[in-house]
Amino acid sequence: MDARIHAIREEIARENADYESRLAGTQADFSYLRSEFDRIAPQLAALEQRFESLRHELSVAERDPDGILAQARREHERARLRLELVAHYEERLRRLEDENAP
Repeated sequence: MDARIHAIREEIARENADYESRLAGTQADFSYLRSEFDRIAPQLAALEQRFESLRHELSVAERDPDGILAQARREHERARLRLELVAHYEERLRRLEDENAP
């Protein structure tokens, strides 16, 4: 009976060590993802602010249509580039999640 109890305790210890190892890896991944999120969040906030500023500028009737169109195209290009960065970020997150999936 002592041999069985000893074997079960060893198995529990191995499983616990495996769990702790996986937990540490997951915590490191979460920390990395959180830092990436913290890095990209201000960029998204700036983009929202720029859109609001553009919306306000476009509401002013004194601007000529060609200037408004050119400005809208520039803002669209900037927004597209930022959203492309977000898409790359999301793809990196997805790959990390896939690597760490059980």
